[in-house]
Amino acid sequence: MGSQEVNRRGCQWNRWETWDQKNDDDVTAAPSRVLLIADPQILDHYSYPGRPSWIRYWTTKLGDNYLHRNYVYLQDVLDAGTTIFLGDNFDGGREQPSDTDWLTEYRRFMDLYPQKVNRRYYTNVPGNHDIGFQTINKAYAQRFDTFFGDANQFVEIGNHSFVWLDTISLLHEDPDINGRAKEFLNEVNNLLNPQFPRILLSHVPLFRNNQNQLCGPLRESSKKFPLQKGLQYQTVIDYEVSQLVLGKLHPTLVFAGDDHDYCEIEQTFKYNGKSISAKEITVKSASMNMGIKRPAVQLLSLNNPYNPNPKTTTDDLLSETYQTEMCYLPDPFHTIQYGLLTKDQDLFDSDAVTE
Repeated sequence: MGSQEVNRRGCQWNRWETWDQKNDDDVTAAPSRVLLIADPQILDHYSYPGRPSWIRYWTTKLGDNYLHRNYVYLQDVLDAGTTIFLGDNFDGGREQPSDTDWLTEYRRFMDLYPQKVNRRYYTNVPGNHDIGFQTINKAYAQRFDTFFGDANQFVEIGNHSFVWLDTISLLHEDPDINGRAKEFLNEVNNLLNPQFPRILLSHVPLFRNNQNQLCGPLRESSKKFPLQKGLQYQTVIDYEVSQLVLGKLHPTLVFAGDDHDYCEIEQTFKYNGKSISAKEITVKSASMNMGIKRPAVQLLSLNNPYNPNPKTTTDDLLSETYQTEMCYLPDPFHTIQYGLLTKDQDLFDSDAVTE
Protein backbone atom coordinates (compact mmCIF):
# COMPACT_ATOMS: atom_id res chain seq x y z
CA MET A 1 0.00 0.00 0.00
CA GLY A 2 1.51 3.35 -1.05
CA SER A 3 2.12 6.20 1.38
CA GLN A 4 -0.42 8.37 -0.44
CA GLU A 5 -3.15 5.80 0.21
CA VAL A 6 -2.16 5.55 3.86
CA ASN A 7 -2.39 9.34 4.18
CA ARG A 8 -5.78 9.38 2.53
CA ARG A 9 -7.06 7.12 5.27
CA GLY A 10 -5.49 9.15 8.06
CA CYS A 11 -8.67 10.83 9.28
CA GLN A 12 -11.07 7.98 8.66
CA TRP A 13 -13.44 7.69 11.59
CA ASN A 14 -12.54 4.10 12.44
CA ARG A 15 -8.88 5.04 12.68
CA TRP A 16 -9.40 7.15 15.81
CA GLU A 17 -12.89 6.40 17.18
CA THR A 18 -12.75 4.04 20.15
CA TRP A 19 -16.43 3.55 20.90
CA ASP A 20 -17.84 0.37 22.31
CA GLN A 21 -20.61 0.01 19.75
CA LYS A 22 -23.12 -1.36 22.28
CA ASN A 23 -24.91 0.46 25.08
CA ASP A 24 -25.75 -0.84 28.55
CA ASP A 25 -28.65 -2.85 27.13
CA ASP A 26 -26.41 -4.48 24.52
CA VAL A 27 -28.02 -2.49 21.72
CA THR A 28 -25.79 -1.50 18.82
CA ALA A 29 -25.25 2.27 18.69
CA ALA A 30 -23.86 3.97 15.59
CA PRO A 31 -22.14 7.27 16.33
CA SER A 32 -23.27 10.55 14.80
CA ARG A 33 -20.45 12.26 12.94
CA VAL A 34 -19.87 15.99 12.54
CA LEU A 35 -17.40 17.97 10.41
CA LEU A 36 -16.49 21.45 11.73
CA ILE A 37 -14.97 24.05 9.40
CA ALA A 38 -13.60 27.34 10.73
CA ASP A 39 -12.67 30.60 9.03
CA PRO A 40 -12.75 29.84 5.30
CA GLN A 41 -12.78 33.67 4.99
CA ILE A 42 -13.08 33.67 1.19
CA LEU A 43 -11.02 36.53 -0.20
CA ASP A 44 -12.53 39.42 -2.14
CA HIS A 45 -11.63 42.89 -3.40
CA TYR A 46 -11.51 44.13 0.21
CA SER A 47 -8.70 41.67 0.98
CA TYR A 48 -5.06 42.80 0.85
CA PRO A 49 -5.84 46.30 -0.46
CA GLY A 50 -2.15 47.15 -0.87
CA ARG A 51 -1.42 44.31 -3.27
CA PRO A 52 -1.52 44.62 -7.08
CA SER A 53 -4.81 43.43 -8.56
CA TRP A 54 -3.23 40.52 -10.46
CA ILE A 55 -1.70 39.16 -7.24
CA ARG A 56 -5.04 39.44 -5.43
CA TYR A 57 -6.74 37.65 -8.34
CA TRP A 58 -4.41 34.66 -8.23
CA THR A 59 -4.36 34.54 -4.43
CA THR A 60 -8.17 34.39 -4.47
CA LYS A 61 -8.27 31.80 -7.25
CA LEU A 62 -5.78 29.49 -5.59
CA GLY A 63 -7.50 29.89 -2.23
CA ASP A 64 -10.90 29.03 -3.70
CA ASN A 65 -9.53 25.92 -5.39
CA TYR A 66 -7.92 24.78 -2.15
CA LEU A 67 -11.11 25.26 -0.11
CA HIS A 68 -13.39 23.57 -2.62
CA ARG A 69 -11.30 20.52 -3.46
CA ASN A 70 -10.64 19.76 0.20
CA TYR A 71 -14.32 20.13 1.03
CA VAL A 72 -15.42 17.80 -1.76
CA TYR A 73 -12.85 15.23 -0.70
CA LEU A 74 -13.90 15.40 2.95
CA GLN A 75 -17.57 15.03 2.04
CA ASP A 76 -16.94 12.11 -0.31
CA VAL A 77 -14.55 10.17 1.87
CA LEU A 78 -15.63 10.97 5.44
CA ASP A 79 -19.33 11.53 4.64
CA ALA A 80 -20.17 13.27 7.90
CA GLY A 81 -23.86 13.46 8.71
CA THR A 82 -23.53 17.11 9.73
CA THR A 83 -21.28 19.94 8.56
CA ILE A 84 -20.95 23.08 10.70
CA PHE A 85 -19.12 26.29 9.82
CA LEU A 86 -17.78 28.41 12.67
CA GLY A 87 -17.88 31.87 11.12
CA ASP A 88 -15.88 34.27 8.99
CA ASN A 89 -17.44 32.76 5.91
CA PHE A 90 -16.43 35.97 4.10
CA ASP A 91 -13.37 38.18 4.43
CA GLY A 92 -15.08 41.46 3.56
CA GLY A 93 -18.72 40.78 4.44
CA ARG A 94 -18.82 43.59 6.99
CA GLU A 95 -17.48 46.02 4.36
CA GLN A 96 -20.00 45.22 1.64
CA PRO A 97 -22.70 47.94 1.30
CA SER A 98 -24.18 46.58 -1.93
CA ASP A 99 -26.66 43.73 -1.52
CA THR A 100 -26.07 42.78 -5.16
CA ASP A 101 -22.32 42.44 -4.66
CA TRP A 102 -22.85 40.65 -1.34
CA LEU A 103 -25.16 38.14 -3.03
CA THR A 104 -22.46 37.47 -5.62
CA GLU A 105 -20.10 36.52 -2.79
CA TYR A 106 -22.82 34.45 -1.13
CA ARG A 107 -23.35 32.43 -4.32
CA ARG A 108 -19.60 31.99 -4.59
CA PHE A 109 -19.45 30.64 -1.03
CA MET A 110 -22.28 28.19 -1.74
CA ASP A 111 -20.53 27.07 -4.92
CA LEU A 112 -17.33 26.40 -2.98
CA TYR A 113 -19.28 24.57 -0.25
CA PRO A 114 -22.29 22.86 -1.85
CA GLN A 115 -24.65 21.09 0.53
CA LYS A 116 -24.71 17.33 0.25
CA VAL A 117 -28.11 15.69 -0.18
CA ASN A 118 -29.64 14.20 2.99
CA ARG A 119 -27.00 15.74 5.23
CA ARG A 120 -27.27 18.56 7.77
CA TYR A 121 -25.47 21.77 6.88
CA TYR A 122 -25.10 24.86 9.12
CA THR A 123 -23.45 28.12 8.09
CA ASN A 124 -25.06 30.43 10.64
CA VAL A 125 -22.21 31.41 12.99
CA PRO A 126 -21.44 35.08 12.23
CA GLY A 127 -17.79 36.09 12.40
CA ASN A 128 -16.31 39.53 12.84
CA HIS A 129 -15.40 39.55 9.14
CA ASP A 130 -19.04 38.77 8.36
CA ILE A 131 -20.79 41.39 10.53
CA GLY A 132 -18.07 43.39 12.33
CA PHE A 133 -17.35 43.64 16.05
CA GLN A 134 -17.23 47.03 17.75
CA THR A 135 -19.17 48.54 14.85
CA ILE A 136 -22.03 46.37 13.60
CA ASN A 137 -24.47 47.51 10.94
CA LYS A 138 -27.82 46.00 11.95
CA ALA A 139 -28.87 45.64 8.32
CA TYR A 140 -25.67 43.71 7.53
CA ALA A 141 -26.22 41.39 10.49
CA GLN A 142 -29.82 40.76 9.40
CA ARG A 143 -28.62 40.08 5.87
CA PHE A 144 -26.25 37.43 7.21
CA ASP A 145 -29.05 35.80 9.23
CA THR A 146 -31.44 35.82 6.28
CA PHE A 147 -29.13 33.89 3.98
CA PHE A 148 -26.90 31.87 6.31
CA GLY A 149 -29.43 31.09 9.07
CA ASP A 150 -30.44 32.28 12.52
CA ALA A 151 -27.31 33.08 14.51
CA ASN A 152 -29.03 32.06 17.78
CA GLN A 153 -30.63 28.63 17.71
CA PHE A 154 -30.31 25.05 18.90
CA VAL A 155 -30.74 21.62 17.32
CA GLU A 156 -30.42 18.06 18.57
CA ILE A 157 -27.82 15.90 16.85
CA GLY A 158 -26.83 12.46 18.09
CA ASN A 159 -28.66 13.00 21.39
CA HIS A 160 -26.65 16.17 22.05
CA SER A 161 -27.97 19.73 22.10
CA PHE A 162 -25.98 22.01 19.81
CA VAL A 163 -26.40 25.65 20.79
CA TRP A 164 -25.41 28.44 18.40
CA LEU A 165 -24.85 31.77 20.15
CA ASP A 166 -24.00 35.06 18.47
CA THR A 167 -21.42 36.08 21.06
CA ILE A 168 -20.24 39.00 18.95
CA SER A 169 -23.67 40.66 19.05
CA LEU A 170 -24.12 39.59 22.68
CA LEU A 171 -21.07 41.67 23.62
CA HIS A 172 -22.27 44.78 21.77
CA GLU A 173 -23.52 47.78 23.75
CA ASP A 174 -26.48 48.64 21.49
CA PRO A 175 -29.73 46.88 22.58
CA ASP A 176 -30.83 46.80 18.95
CA ILE A 177 -27.79 44.63 18.25
CA ASN A 178 -27.52 42.52 21.42
CA GLY A 179 -31.23 42.06 22.14
CA ARG A 180 -31.84 38.83 20.24
CA ALA A 181 -28.74 37.11 21.60
CA LYS A 182 -29.58 38.15 25.19
CA GLU A 183 -33.18 36.97 24.89
CA PHE A 184 -32.07 33.66 23.42
CA LEU A 185 -29.47 33.10 26.14
CA ASN A 186 -32.03 33.78 28.87
CA GLU A 187 -34.66 31.44 27.41
CA VAL A 188 -32.84 28.58 25.70
CA ASN A 189 -31.98 26.67 28.88
CA ASN A 190 -35.68 25.96 29.43
CA LEU A 191 -36.01 24.60 25.90
CA LEU A 192 -33.13 22.12 25.94
CA ASN A 193 -33.48 18.46 26.83
CA PRO A 194 -31.92 18.19 30.32
CA GLN A 195 -30.65 14.67 29.55
CA PHE A 196 -28.60 15.67 26.50
CA PRO A 197 -25.03 16.97 26.81
CA ARG A 198 -24.66 20.46 25.39
CA ILE A 199 -22.21 21.70 22.78
CA LEU A 200 -21.78 25.46 22.44
CA LEU A 201 -20.74 27.01 19.11
CA SER A 202 -19.26 30.52 18.97
CA HIS A 203 -17.05 32.31 16.48
CA VAL A 204 -14.93 34.15 19.05
CA PRO A 205 -13.37 31.98 21.78
CA LEU A 206 -14.35 32.47 25.41
CA PHE A 207 -12.07 34.22 27.85
CA ARG A 208 -9.06 32.38 29.23
CA ASN A 209 -5.96 33.09 31.27
CA ASN A 210 -3.17 32.51 28.80
CA GLN A 211 -0.63 32.08 31.59
CA ASN A 212 -2.14 28.85 32.91
CA GLN A 213 -4.74 27.84 30.32
CA LEU A 214 -2.26 26.78 27.66
CA CYS A 215 -3.35 25.58 24.24
CA GLY A 216 -1.51 22.27 24.20
CA PRO A 217 0.93 20.56 21.83
CA LEU A 218 -1.29 20.68 18.72
CA ARG A 219 -1.04 24.45 18.44
CA GLU A 220 1.15 25.40 15.49
CA SER A 221 2.42 28.67 16.91
CA SER A 222 4.83 28.69 19.83
CA LYS A 223 3.27 31.95 21.06
CA LYS A 224 0.61 32.00 23.76
CA PHE A 225 -3.00 32.56 22.82
CA PRO A 226 -3.35 36.32 22.24
CA LEU A 227 -5.57 38.41 24.51
CA GLN A 228 -6.12 41.62 22.59
CA LYS A 229 -8.60 43.77 20.73
CA GLY A 230 -8.37 46.15 17.80
CA LEU A 231 -10.31 47.57 14.88
CA GLN A 232 -13.33 45.30 14.34
CA TYR A 233 -11.91 42.34 16.27
CA GLN A 234 -11.43 40.97 19.76
CA THR A 235 -9.63 37.70 20.35
CA VAL A 236 -11.78 36.51 23.29
CA ILE A 237 -15.21 37.26 24.72
CA ASP A 238 -15.04 39.32 27.93
CA TYR A 239 -14.58 37.34 31.15
CA GLU A 240 -17.93 38.29 32.73
CA VAL A 241 -19.89 37.45 29.58
CA SER A 242 -17.98 34.19 29.12
CA GLN A 243 -18.82 33.09 32.65
CA LEU A 244 -22.44 34.14 32.17
CA VAL A 245 -22.73 32.05 29.01
CA LEU A 246 -21.06 29.00 30.57
CA GLY A 247 -23.16 29.23 33.73
CA LYS A 248 -26.44 29.50 31.85
CA LEU A 249 -25.77 26.83 29.23
CA HIS A 250 -23.38 24.59 31.22
CA PRO A 251 -21.99 22.90 28.09
CA THR A 252 -19.68 19.91 28.15
CA LEU A 253 -17.91 21.05 25.00
CA VAL A 254 -17.31 24.40 23.25
CA PHE A 255 -16.11 24.97 19.69
CA ALA A 256 -14.90 28.34 18.39
CA GLY A 257 -12.91 29.73 15.49
CA ASP A 258 -11.43 33.18 14.80
CA ASP A 259 -7.84 32.56 15.98
CA HIS A 260 -6.95 30.42 12.91
CA ASP A 261 -4.67 28.17 15.00
CA TYR A 262 -5.63 25.22 17.22
CA CYS A 263 -6.14 25.66 20.94
CA GLU A 264 -7.56 23.23 23.51
CA ILE A 265 -8.24 24.30 27.09
CA GLU A 266 -10.52 23.50 30.02
CA GLN A 267 -13.06 26.15 31.01
CA THR A 268 -14.16 26.15 34.66
CA PHE A 269 -17.45 27.69 35.79
CA LYS A 270 -20.15 27.46 38.46
CA TYR A 271 -23.34 25.48 37.91
CA ASN A 272 -25.84 24.66 40.68
CA GLY A 273 -23.26 25.73 43.24
CA LYS A 274 -20.63 23.32 41.93
CA SER A 275 -17.47 24.04 40.00
CA ILE A 276 -17.49 22.06 36.76
CA SER A 277 -15.52 22.25 33.54
CA ALA A 278 -15.98 22.09 29.79
CA LYS A 279 -13.44 21.48 27.09
CA GLU A 280 -13.08 24.37 24.63
CA ILE A 281 -11.46 23.79 21.24
CA THR A 282 -10.52 26.59 18.90
CA VAL A 283 -10.65 24.99 15.46
CA LYS A 284 -7.88 25.66 12.96
CA SER A 285 -8.72 27.62 9.83
CA ALA A 286 -9.45 25.57 6.71
CA SER A 287 -7.94 28.28 4.49
CA MET A 288 -4.45 28.47 3.03
CA ASN A 289 -4.46 32.27 3.43
CA MET A 290 -4.85 32.67 7.20
CA GLY A 291 -1.24 32.72 8.36
CA ILE A 292 -0.84 29.05 9.31
CA LYS A 293 1.25 26.43 7.54
CA ARG A 294 -1.14 23.49 7.93
CA PRO A 295 -4.85 24.24 7.65
CA ALA A 296 -7.20 21.72 9.23
CA VAL A 297 -10.78 20.85 10.10
CA GLN A 298 -12.18 19.26 13.25
CA LEU A 299 -13.99 15.93 13.36
CA LEU A 300 -16.52 15.16 16.09
CA SER A 301 -18.00 11.75 16.85
CA LEU A 302 -21.05 11.53 19.12
CA ASN A 303 -22.22 8.41 20.90
CA ASN A 304 -25.04 8.91 23.39
CA PRO A 305 -27.51 6.03 22.85
CA TYR A 306 -31.10 6.43 23.97
CA ASN A 307 -31.62 5.25 27.52
CA PRO A 308 -35.21 4.68 28.75
CA ASN A 309 -33.96 5.20 32.32
CA PRO A 310 -31.69 8.22 31.97
CA LYS A 311 -29.31 9.36 34.67
CA THR A 312 -29.85 12.87 35.91
CA THR A 313 -26.91 14.02 38.00
CA THR A 314 -24.39 16.52 36.71
CA ASP A 315 -21.57 13.99 37.03
CA ASP A 316 -23.47 11.48 34.89
CA LEU A 317 -24.10 14.10 32.22
CA LEU A 318 -20.36 14.81 32.04
CA SER A 319 -19.44 11.20 31.19
CA GLU A 320 -17.88 10.73 27.76
CA THR A 321 -20.36 10.98 24.92
CA TYR A 322 -18.04 12.54 22.34
CA GLN A 323 -14.64 12.05 20.77
CA THR A 324 -12.92 14.60 18.57
CA GLU A 325 -9.91 14.69 16.28
CA MET A 326 -8.11 17.37 14.29
CA CYS A 327 -7.84 16.46 10.60
CA TYR A 328 -5.03 18.15 8.69
CA LEU A 329 -5.57 19.32 5.12
CA PRO A 330 -2.79 19.11 2.54
CA ASP A 331 0.18 21.39 2.92
CA PRO A 332 -0.79 24.13 0.42
CA PHE A 333 2.82 25.13 -0.16
CA HIS A 334 4.30 21.64 -0.43
CA THR A 335 3.47 21.14 -4.07
CA ILE A 336 2.77 23.73 -6.76
CA GLN A 337 0.58 21.20 -8.57
CA TYR A 338 -1.90 21.09 -5.68
CA GLY A 339 -2.28 24.85 -5.71
CA LEU A 340 -2.68 25.11 -9.48
CA LEU A 341 -5.33 22.44 -9.99
CA THR A 342 -8.71 23.92 -10.77
CA LYS A 343 -11.43 23.24 -8.25
CA ASP A 344 -13.18 20.86 -10.69
CA GLN A 345 -10.17 18.61 -11.36
CA ASP A 346 -10.01 15.16 -9.81
CA LEU A 347 -8.99 15.55 -6.19
CA PHE A 348 -7.93 11.92 -5.98
CA ASP A 349 -5.05 12.67 -8.36
CA SER A 350 -3.59 15.21 -5.93
CA ASP A 351 -1.89 14.90 -2.59
CA ALA A 352 -3.76 13.46 0.37
CA VAL A 353 -6.12 15.56 2.42
CA THR A 354 -5.14 14.06 5.72
CA GLU A 355 -2.21 12.80 7.66
